[in-house]
Amino acid sequence: MKYSTIIIMTFLAWNITFGMELTGASPAGGKFIPQNPVEESLYLAGVSVEEAWEAFHHAALSGTLSSPDMQTKIEQALHESRLLLVKARKAARVNDIFTVFEITNRIEKISHQIKEDSQRQKQ
Repeated sequence: MKYSTIIIMTFLAWNITFGMELTGASPAGGKFIPQNPVEESLYLAGVSVEEAWEAFHHAALSGTLSSPDMQTKIEQALHESRLLLVKARKAARVNDIFTVFEITNRIEKISHQIKEDSQRQKQ
């Protein structure tokens, strides 16, 4: 339970700090439109992380996660995907395009697994 609280607080701090980037909204409230493949990859990875968080959050609140071990596994994966997103953005800032795509592909895989794991029901 202690780790759950840490993960949730980390997410809230992340959302407050980087909320616009994760949702794709611009400061004026308009929709973010990627200008190149790197921006698009980063944007889609951010959306994927948000969707994974929402799937996990829904399952956690409804009490349908298959086990406490699964909850811990998902929380760790969510944390990893957020850290990877930061690394991908840093790589984009130094124009390391290969690394951006490599990391965003990992994020997509992790997020997909989180969504699947979140849908597993208690037995």
